Amino acid sequence: MQLFITEFEKKWDFLIVSDLELLEQVRKVLRMKIWDKIFVQKENTRYHLEISSWDNISLSWKILKTILQVENSLDNKNLWMIVAMPNRWTKAELIVQKLSEIGINEIYFRASERSVLRDWNKKKWERLQKISKEAVEQSRWWNLPKIEFVKELSSIIQNKKIIVFDIEKQKTESSDNLQTDIIWIVWPEWWLTPKDYEIFGIIKDFVWLFREKIIY
Repeated sequence: MQLFITEFEKKWDFLIVSDLELLEQVRKVLRMKIWDKIFVQKENTRYHLEISSWDNISLSWKILKTILQVENSLDNKNLWMIVAMPNRWTKAELIVQKLSEIGINEIYFRASERSVLRDWNKKKWERLQKISKEAVEQSRWWNLPKIEFVKELSSIIQNKKIIVFDIEKQKTESSDNLQTDIIWIVWPEWWLTPKDYEIFGIIKDFVWLFREKIIY
């Protein structure tokens, strides 16, 4: 059953949605009809709804059931991802889509030493936000991830467990405490440089020793 994350107005046992893009999707794309059922969510509350009426500017849904997000120890542990900017925007869009689908809480893009793309603008950010929202709706997750482009990492990585995908030692050490926020580091085309590793507080001599072992 389709889920939409959107703003709405609650009136008694009904939700009124005035999102014209959602209205068009429901009526013209999904071709839904009166009495069809759907899920609508805002923040930590999800509603199971039945379409009762619509016009050209709004939809009215009768509330069948209210579902609150269940809080548990796993939900309270944040999963963060720091991603080196790729060489194409289509790759950045695919990265955001897939990370949103698996429930990553925060996604930070940064320009690494070897990154081709070095920055982005508001229009690019809005595009990534839309892709992320659609991915969360499709996957039926609760939370929209935070997406940012950052230049300074010190405040982000402070007091976090860091996992770099090409370092087995970091994976082992970082998986011991499941209550600690975890940051995963993704490299750009042709790995990270020693300077990149130093930014994350990882000893570069160990990195190159380990890499020579697995490559050569």
